Amino acid sequence: MSRPTVILLVGLGAYAALNLLSSIALAVAWRAGLLSNQAPSSTRARRLAWLRALPSFAAAIVALVIVVPAFVMFEPYRDAEPVGPILLVLATVAIAQFVASCWLALAGAIRTRSVARAWLRAGTPLDVQPPAGVPAYAIDSLAPIVALVGVFSPKLIAARAVIDACTREELTAIVSHERGHLQARDNMKRWLMACAPDALRWTPIHQELCAAWHDAAEDAADDVATGGDDGARANLATLLVKIARLAPETAWPVATVSPFVQQDGLARRVRRLLEPAVETRRTASLWPLSAVCCAALVAAIASRSVLSAVFDVVETLVAFGR
Repeated sequence: MSRPTVILLVGLGAYAALNLLSSIALAVAWRAGLLSNQAPSSTRARRLAWLRALPSFAAAIVALVIVVPAFVMFEPYRDAEPVGPILLVLATVAIAQFVASCWLALAGAIRTRSVARAWLRAGTPLDVQPPAGVPAYAIDSLAPIVALVGVFSPKLIAARAVIDACTREELTAIVSHERGHLQARDNMKRWLMACAPDALRWTPIHQELCAAWHDAAEDAADDVATGGDDGARANLATLLVKIARLAPETAWPVATVSPFVQQDGLARRVRRLLEPAVETRRTASLWPLSAVCCAALVAAIASRSVLSAVFDVVETLVAFGR
């Protein structure tokens, strides 16, 4: 194989191997309860989103910044070089992960666009006060749909049955909740987590992390809508039950949607809102740890001995079995 092809295979193989190792480490830490915390809901949602992105993000950074440069620096120049089956298998796994990720991302975007167009086909612009920050529409639907729909250009939709059943104050609470999702870019995060190119994507840990993030994101949006006021929290809990009762069974399509009410998790949200708001103890910031990791990465790049050791490992994988 030509030198550029070997370098490409090394990068892909390193990504797959590092991705697998980081996914295993994250899964073990998650199941051991080492990643749970009592941070405020918005902070918890951000951390869970970053945790879900960690395997692919860390693998890509280390592969591109350390592994590939080390191989290029120490590998003697050859016009052609054979590679072993281990590297070929790892590179194939990485390609499969990227292809699957692109397919899931495209399918999710198409489904979301199709659902939004179906809902908005007979929709009419809705003037909500305070403004939602995105276009808002009233739609005809048997289900009590209230949701932020879309990834790149989200829109707020609300079934006319919900609008007719709610007071102005209740509509304000709904808009405030969905604005919380909008400001946190929750639809974008939901879409990216659904198509993460890593080994974790095909394990139960993926569903557990996404479910934990979803609960934290809903709690954060509820906190935005209530502002920590106990009376507002009780009113929002009553509103959730009121809208859920408009239609006992609500089926949500597989699309990028942040609904105001879902049967799954409804009881948990209501119980949380009915409890008095408490001052959550702020946990230590992750920025110091991030700074240490970045410093270690820079030190590794600058250290010739570290790069040489990395090259030895990579060269072993390249030559194994050939």
